[in-house]
Amino acid sequence: MRKGGRNLGGFGRMMVFAGLFAMGHAQELAPDDPAIASKLGVWFQDAENLFDSDAGIWSDSSGNGNDASPVGAVNVGGPVTFLGPTLSTVSGGSFSGSDLPSVRFSAGVEDLLQIEDINGGAGLSNLTIFVVYNVEQAGGDASLCRPVGIGSVAAIQQNLGNNYNLGSDPSIRKDNGFVGAGAYSEVFPLQTTFIRSSRMTPVAIHEWFNSDGTLSQVFTIAGSSYTTGTDDFFMGDLRAGVAPVPGVNGTGISQSDFDVVQVIVYTDALSDEQVAGVNEWLANHPAGTANRRDPGLVITEISVSLDLRTTSLTWSSRLGRVYSVDKSTDLMNWQEVDDAVDSQGESTSFDVVGPEPGEVRLFFRVRESE
Repeated sequence: MRKGGRNLGGFGRMMVFAGLFAMGHAQELAPDDPAIASKLGVWFQDAENLFDSDAGIWSDSSGNGNDASPVGAVNVGGPVTFLGPTLSTVSGGSFSGSDLPSVRFSAGVEDLLQIEDINGGAGLSNLTIFVVYNVEQAGGDASLCRPVGIGSVAAIQQNLGNNYNLGSDPSIRKDNGFVGAGAYSEVFPLQTTFIRSSRMTPVAIHEWFNSDGTLSQVFTIAGSSYTTGTDDFFMGDLRAGVAPVPGVNGTGISQSDFDVVQVIVYTDALSDEQVAGVNEWLANHPAGTANRRDPGLVITEISVSLDLRTTSLTWSSRLGRVYSVDKSTDLMNWQEVDDAVDSQGESTSFDVVGPEPGEVRLFFRVRESE
């Protein structure tokens, strides 16, 4: 133990854990990093500032001017008018202690956004999609709940095939077939804000889920020829909504509630390393560049008074929370010092009397009280 009120951050058990945790993560790769920016097709983020709730338009951050707007009236097999979604908030899950601004697509409303020609009007043979979203319910048939994807049967009231919709069963829905249903290694995380990453090449499809800051590959298939017949991108009721799609047989309804927080689409297949890097960036900026991840509960400073009678702790905190402080000499046996330390805002400090005689070294931990 060092004297003189100097920073003794190494004492903080939470600090040790935070350091070990970070070692296993990829290096952040921003969506518009020069290494991948040339293939950035669309980027929707920061809904609080970039989504116009009156017009239903979500401004594109890719620099390509590919704003998302409501599909509006369609009358091929029958009249349907697709409205814009609404501005909302959704739980930050494992990525933020605060709610995140989101664009909400509601059950009972035909709501669908469209972005045309993200690849110059040509279909895609390489594609990478990242979406941060939360599906509250996926309707009666989860395969019909497809919050984002390339191509939409509902929007054109025709099934031309070779779409690429992210189904919530989970699967990739092509509408002239499907890929992956029943073959994912993890269940779809309903009512959870998570990052879904999907990559298509001419010979393979890979998918990853990330619900807790750790990227997990959940599906891969190789050997077939994968392409899309369109480069129009959609968000909302891509395949089914309040009523069956007019003029298309075999469709049901899918009254689904879901919040889209952020969407990024590349017209190329990113490498595994790049997928991991963008995931790390999204985990730390779940709502976009205007929002940084809440660092969580971390001891940021420990100091000891010159007379060795007081140890001062400071940690990152949240308004309205109550904390407990424990101490230990061996990291195995813990003694509670105080279980009712009120938060002082984003940072809270607390003085512990001691060290006591015989305590050659001390470790501290801070917990949110029940």
